[in-house]
Amino acid sequence: MTSNILTVVRHAPTASNGARVFMGSADVPATAEGLQSAASQAAVFRDLDYAPVFASPLSRAWETARALFPEDAVRSDPRLVERDLGEWAGQPQSQVRAEFPQAFLSGGAMDPRFTPPGGETLDAFETRIRSFLEDAAELGERSNPVAVSHNGWIRTAHYVLGMIAAEQIFAEGVPFLQPIDLDLRPLRAGRVASR
Repeated sequence: MTSNILTVVRHAPTASNGARVFMGSADVPATAEGLQSAASQAAVFRDLDYAPVFASPLSRAWETARALFPEDAVRSDPRLVERDLGEWAGQPQSQVRAEFPQAFLSGGAMDPRFTPPGGETLDAFETRIRSFLEDAAELGERSNPVAVSHNGWIRTAHYVLGMIAAEQIFAEGVPFLQPIDLDLRPLRAGRVASR
């Protein structure tokens, strides 16, 4: 038997989140307060009996995973890293909007099909996510896997699984430190086509 559910958790907040600065795959740390909040939830996450525990190697996700799962061996997986935004990393969102208006949809959300200069294409990002999801689906019925990752990664995983349209990827954000269950059965059944 295979695993049907992957639980994903967005890392603790960073100063860049509050400042509305694009991070992408830049290694920006979580705030001390955010990591304290994660540590305060460790008992709740322990009671949910997640295993194995995976995390993006970026410090904001890795340190969050260590705070949420202090008694578990956390496995670093580079496929969980946020999308590389190239030259946009570290830039205020307002500045990028002014310079690249074509990169945003009419509702204001970033168009995920637009590739920032020097950044990762949506197709490459989707391939990386799909690879991780397929491996997670094969972990076995006794597993209860969890992955600590990033907003764009989690929203794009929803897209890969056919839960949302591409235009909805950046329409809303994922709450920090909240477990979200992803049903992997459509992927395993071949009902989710590569786009």
